[in-house]
Amino acid sequence: MIGQLRTPIGLYRAEETPDGRGGFETRWIFHTRLWAHIEPRISREMDRNGRRTVTQAYQVVTRFYPNLPERLRILWGERILRVIAVSDPDARGSRLHFICEEEQQ
Repeated sequence: MIGQLRTPIGLYRAEETPDGRGGFETRWIFHTRLWAHIEPRISREMDRNGRRTVTQAYQVVTRFYPNLPERLRILWGERILRVIAVSDPDARGSRLHFICEEEQQ
C-alpha cells in the first residue's frame, strides 16, 4: 500500500473564533501535508431547491498520523474534501482511511 501513496494532500483543521454577534466564524488552518491514495467511491444525485446536485464521495488512504484534530478538510489540488469519518482499519497504527465528500465551490 505504501507504494500507492503518490498524491500530495493538505490536511486542514477548523478554528472557530467569535464573530461578535453571538456566533462563531470558522477558518481552516493548514495542519500538515501527507501523501495519499485517493479512490472515488459513491456518487449521489439529489434535487435541492429545484436544482440537481451531485455529491462525490472518496476514500483517502494515508500513513498513520497520530492526534488528528476533530474537524478536518483535505485539500487535493483545487478540490476540497470534507472529512466525514476517519478510521484505523486494522488497529495497528500503520494507516488511516478517511471517508470524504467533495465540497461544491
